[in-house]
Amino acid sequence: MKKFVLIVVAVVCGLVLFDFAKADFMADKYYGVFIGISKEDGMKLNNYEVLVLEPTEYDKDDIKKLHEKNKKIYAYLNIGSLENYRPYYEEFKDKTLGTYENWEDEYWMDVSDKNWQNLIVDELGKSIVDKGFDGFFIDNCDVYYQFPEEKIFDGLCLILKGIQKYNLYTIINGGDTFVRKCIDEKIAKEMFDGVNQECVFTSIDFENKKYGKKSAKDREYFIQYLNKAKMDGLKVFLTEYGADIRTLQEIERYCKDNGFHWYNARNLELK
Repeated sequence: MKKFVLIVVAVVCGLVLFDFAKADFMADKYYGVFIGISKEDGMKLNNYEVLVLEPTEYDKDDIKKLHEKNKKIYAYLNIGSLENYRPYYEEFKDKTLGTYENWEDEYWMDVSDKNWQNLIVDELGKSIVDKGFDGFFIDNCDVYYQFPEEKIFDGLCLILKGIQKYNLYTIINGGDTFVRKCIDEKIAKEMFDGVNQECVFTSIDFENKKYGKKSAKDREYFIQYLNKAKMDGLKVFLTEYGADIRTLQEIERYCKDNGFHWYNARNLELK
């Protein structure tokens, strides 16, 4: 009996490992989001043409070495919220608007604040450019969904227009409410070149730290949104979390049919 149980366990483990290997084989190797990865591991990334990285982890020489591998490197830039581990946290904590659900170290930011705008554009943005990054990966324009006020919309627009002076490719991560308004007002392409949408096909259970499938209703909403972005001439990327083999097949078909690129992250930390 014990021998039989061991055989069953070995078979199950083998199937799990096979699923992981198959998932890696199926993955779109064009694009990967690794903002939680260490510098040491980041420098070893060889399987992707486009990488999204946390810019504070890398210097100019690091980016040059990645470019020598024919990589395009996009810098993560959080314009809509404030993390408590950033060196400028104490300076701006009084300008926050509220806590960020599921992210205990983060707070929604009043993007209408001029000093915040200057920090993003003239300090953080310039540092990214000086290091040689190819583009910006902009996060948390969802602040406009959380606080749908004109001053918040206008603040985001001012920041995005401000960094355009650097002439780098700009991708908006999430922020569908903001992006939809920009498209409707015909100003989207003045400020960004593409969108990345997380969890079109997958879902995240933050409490139990598990990944699942998106409901059909929610998936259809994002599919319509991404079609709207595509029709406006924006490039489209997807980031999914812990997708199983069947879901990966759906993602692959969908992205292939639409000319999109996608990345299936193994964990929420994007390591």
